[in-house]
Amino acid sequence: MAAPRNANIKQTILATALQLLQTTSFADISLAQIAQAAGISKGTLYYYYNSKDDILCDITESYLTHLAGDLLSWVDNKEKDTRPERLFNYVLRRGAASTFGNLRLYLIGAAVSGDTLVRDRFVERYDYFQTTLTAKIAERLPNADSNYLAWLLLTTMDGMLVQVQLRSPGFDFDSFVNKTVQMLQQTVALMVPQK
Repeated sequence: MAAPRNANIKQTILATALQLLQTTSFADISLAQIAQAAGISKGTLYYYYNSKDDILCDITESYLTHLAGDLLSWVDNKEKDTRPERLFNYVLRRGAASTFGNLRLYLIGAAVSGDTLVRDRFVERYDYFQTTLTAKIAERLPNADSNYLAWLLLTTMDGMLVQVQLRSPGFDFDSFVNKTVQMLQQTVALMVPQK
């Protein structure tokens, strides 16, 4: 009979992998390195995770859950000004300036390159975030196409993330966010019938 799994060891493995990701690309990190840095044996690591992709998916799920939780906490705070333009601004800044941007880009690359496990788990969490965002936009703009606006925000955020991660010299993050929020406000004005 196998020993019961210890959540602390699993968290240690994830925290160690995240720490290694700060200085090394995920493709260059081995399970042996993760085990050594976590202070556990490879056998213990394999007890919790069969592959790097499993670790990566748990990191991603945790990250996306945290991102969605931050969004919910922000928009549900009655003391905050969460009008649509502030919501748009928050999502773009929070999502594109992420410290886990390189991880998200790696996951997208793995997903489109045929890693179905990564794709399915990443898309599942991404869909949850999109659904949550759609609902929060609908609360603020009941007559607008909130599903379209959520997808527009998310795809814009992903494009911005690419430019931030590339450190594109011609990309002015703040200016782009401000202009995008203005354009979204104009789009909303066209979508929502005036009274």
